[in-house]
Amino acid sequence: MKKNFPLATCIVLFIGMICGFDSNGKLAFGADGPKLIEPAMIITVEDARALTGAGFGECTVTEQAAVGLKLCVYEKDGAFLQLGLTQTKQNGNTPESIYNSIKGAFKDAAKIEGVGDDNFVAPPGLHILKDGYYMTVSLGLLNKDREKLKAVGIKAVSNLSKYTQKK
Repeated sequence: MKKNFPLATCIVLFIGMICGFDSNGKLAFGADGPKLIEPAMIITVEDARALTGAGFGECTVTEQAAVGLKLCVYEKDGAFLQLGLTQTKQNGNTPESIYNSIKGAFKDAAKIEGVGDDNFVAPPGLHILKDGYYMTVSLGLLNKDREKLKAVGIKAVSNLSKYTQKK
């Protein structure tokens, strides 16, 4: 599992990085747009523990700023849960365009009903588009438990909605 996961993550990040630049080769960032949400707000340590039964500590957060992606990784004693969150950018490089680019590479990918506005299953796990945000949730490349993956996806969508609802 540990050998395949970095490769799959690199592929997703590489595709995302290609989409992260405008036509002039500049990073496609903008100051305007929705507030930035941390991935640990979407799947908290308490959520991760409840969803997996593992005794996780706080997640390790990494960032791919070129595409607006932050990864939150919970890992302990072989248990694994990862949430990736890509947020709004300008110059046509939106989470939707990145999601659609990656989805296009997996034309026959399965869906899990009832999760987000759209979704598909491909490495590293479940890819979700919801309210202009692109999330990935993974329990590890060797984990094929669709019901558990769906539960994590539903929790991520539910928690994201708490931060994106207009007041």
